[in-house]
Amino acid sequence: MATSNWTERLVGAFPKLANENFAIVGEPSEQYNCIAYAAGDTGKWWWPDGINYWPPYAALDNRMESLAEVFAGLGYEQCADSGVESGYQKVALYEAEGKFQHAAAQLPNGRWRSKMGQGPVIEHRSPESLSGGMYGDATITMRREANTTR
Repeated sequence: MATSNWTERLVGAFPKLANENFAIVGEPSEQYNCIAYAAGDTGKWWWPDGINYWPPYAALDNRMESLAEVFAGLGYEQCADSGVESGYQKVALYEAEGKFQHAAAQLPNGRWRSKMGQGPVIEHRSPESLSGGMYGDATITMRREANTTR
C-alpha cells in the first residue's frame, strides 16, 4: 500500500496525528508488532494468544499488568511521565477497556516510534499522539537505563 494511503488510514484511526508532523519510517510487516518493536525485537510477533511469542515470565493474558510484566522482565520500571530523561529509554503502554492494545518506544531525541499492527512504523511527537484512537490511551510509562540504540 502506498504511503499516502497509510497516512490517510492512520489519521482516520488516530485523529490527533492530523495535527502533527508524524512520519512513516518503516515498511509494513506481518513479521513483528508494536510490542515486539518496543521490546527491540523485529523478528517475531509478540502476543499472549498461545500461538505467537510471549515471554514465559509474564502472565498469558491481555491485562495491562501482564504487559507491564513483559517490560519489567526487560529491565523497565514504571516512571512518572513520558518526558526525556538523559540515560534512559522509555516505553508507553496503551489500554482500552482495561486491556492492553499497544506499546510505543521513545527515541533519544524525545520523539516516539510505534509499529502500527501489520502496518508501518511511524514516528510521532508523544504518546498522546495516538491517545483517543483505536488503541485507547497511554496509561503506563516505563523506563530503563539506556544500553542500546534504536
